[in-house]
Amino acid sequence: MQHVLVTGGTGTLGRLLVPHLREAGRAVRVLSRQQHAPSEGMDFAQGDLSTGAGVEAALAGTEVLVHCAGSAAGDDVKARNLVQAAVQARVKHLLYISVVGAERIPVVSGIDRAMFSYFASKFAAERIVADSGLPWTTLRATQFYDLILLVAQQIAK
Repeated sequence: MQHVLVTGGTGTLGRLLVPHLREAGRAVRVLSRQQHAPSEGMDFAQGDLSTGAGVEAALAGTEVLVHCAGSAAGDDVKARNLVQAAVQARVKHLLYISVVGAERIPVVSGIDRAMFSYFASKFAAERIVADSGLPWTTLRATQFYDLILLVAQQIAK
């Protein structure tokens, strides 16, 4: 049975992906900042990608790493911590979820950084994954419809 660690497994994308991995017969572990009780066919590991705390232990026995965790900033730092632990754990493949256009958005000025730092952070994380020495795949997804609702709710406030 192939062992898969999913970062962001409780988030927008990860919570949809995890059941499919389980249905495909994979042993799934989800990395989360919060503590969770195990459920049928799935294990949780507590860790923080920002600091690297708990990440090495979460990767123990992992063959495939699916990095779905993302945030408004700091994805490069989180990717660096994750990649360092994945190299130590001898992960066989890393799948990184990025965003369409990450390499095309120029982030030069302060205004650019204020508006598009997410893209720059995602692209920096892509480079960290590519330079890791691990076999890797980057999948660039478009924005999720959930984001439109979130933005509309914020504007309504």
